[in-house]
Amino acid sequence: MHGTETAGAGPAPGAAGDSTVLPRDAEPQAEFFAWLTRMRETEPVSFDPTTGLWSVFGRDEAVQVMTHPETFVNDLSSLTPPQEDYDVFFKGNIAAMDEPRHRQFRQLVQKVFSARYIAGLEEKLTGIATGLVDAVTGQRRFDVAESFAFPFPVTVIADILGAELEDVDRFAEWASLLHVGSNSLDGLTNAAKHLRSLNAYIFDLIAKRRAEPRDDLISLLIAAELEGDRLADDEIVGFVGVLLMGGITTTAALISNIVLTFDHHPEEWARVRADRTLVPKAIEEIVRMRPSFSSFLRMVAEDTELGGEYVPGGSIMKIWVSSANRDGAHWQDPDRFDIDRDPNRHNGFGQGIHFCIGAPLARLEARIAFDLLLDRFTELRVDRDRPITFLDTNDMLGATRLPVVAVPA
Repeated sequence: MHGTETAGAGPAPGAAGDSTVLPRDAEPQAEFFAWLTRMRETEPVSFDPTTGLWSVFGRDEAVQVMTHPETFVNDLSSLTPPQEDYDVFFKGNIAAMDEPRHRQFRQLVQKVFSARYIAGLEEKLTGIATGLVDAVTGQRRFDVAESFAFPFPVTVIADILGAELEDVDRFAEWASLLHVGSNSLDGLTNAAKHLRSLNAYIFDLIAKRRAEPRDDLISLLIAAELEGDRLADDEIVGFVGVLLMGGITTTAALISNIVLTFDHHPEEWARVRADRTLVPKAIEEIVRMRPSFSSFLRMVAEDTELGGEYVPGGSIMKIWVSSANRDGAHWQDPDRFDIDRDPNRHNGFGQGIHFCIGAPLARLEARIAFDLLLDRFTELRVDRDRPITFLDTNDMLGATRLPVVAVPA
C-alpha cells in the first residue's frame, strides 16, 4: 500500500511561498518536476500522516477524481469557521459548488459568460495589451511579469466588469491577496480576511448598475435569467470573486510560462513567429507542461478506493495537475516541449463538470499576448543577471518577477 507507512507527499520543492532564484539553463523549477515524477512513479496516491492530507499524482487517478464529483466534492466551506464575508463569497463561487446547484448556476452564468461573449472581447483586449506592450517596446531590458503579464489580465477583468480605471490597482491587490495560499486549508481561512472590501465594492457596483445598466459584465449578470431563475446580488459578488481568483493570477502565470518555456527553446520562438497558426498549439502544450494551477483540493464524501488505496470519507485530497499532465503512461516523452503534440488532452483547465468556465478567456488573452510579443520581439530571453521570483509550486506555476532581455523586431 503506497503512502501508509511513509511521510507521503510532504511539501513540494519550492513550496514555502514565492521563491526567488537566479535563472539556470535547466528547466525552470526542474527540482519540483523531478519530485513530481518520483511521487507519480512510486506513490501515485499518497498519504502524509504529518498533515493528514492525501495527494494524487497519477493521471488516471486525477481524472477519476475530476469525473466523480459525487465522491470527490468541491464544497470546502465546512472547513472554514463561519465568517459573513466568506459566506457571501461562497454563494457565488462556482468552483466550490456541487450538484445540483452547480449545474443550475453554471447554466445561468454561462448564458452571459459564454464563448461567444468572450470572442466578442478580442478587439478590446487587443487594445489593452497593445498599450502595455507599447510601453516596453524599445527597452532592451524590462520585467515582463510586472510590466505586462500581470497588469494585462487585471485591466481586462476590471474593464469587463465595468469598474473605473482608477480602481484597477485595487483589483490587482484583491487578486493577489485572495490567491496567497488559497489552495491550502490555512489559506481558505486567511482569504476570508481580505473579502470585506471586495464584497463592499462589488455590492456598490451592482447597485449602480441596477439603477443604470451599462454594457458591462455586471449589468449582463443582473439581467441574466434561466427559466425564471435570476442571480441574487451575493451570488454575483461570489462569481466576481471567482473571476478575480481564477482570471488574473492564473492568466498572468500562463503568460510568464510562455516566456519561461520559449527561453529554453529559442528555435521554436522563431518557428512560431514565422507561422502564427502554431500559436494556439503552443499555448496548449505550455498549459500541459506548466499549468497555472499546479494543484487543487477536494474533499472525499465517503469511504472510497483510489489507485489501490483506501481513502476514508472526510479526507482532504490534493490533486497535482502538474503531475498528471506529465504522466508517461499517457504522454510520449512527457517532459519534452512538443508544439506538434496531437492529440493534446491535458487537464490544465480541469475536466468534467468543473472544467474551467474561464478557459476561453484565458486562451484568448494568452493568444493576444503571445502574438504581440512575437510581433514586437525577434528574441525574448530571460535575463540571467537578475533573479526570477516564482509562485509557490504548491498552488501555482509561473513567475511574479521575470526580467527579460529583448531584441526588437
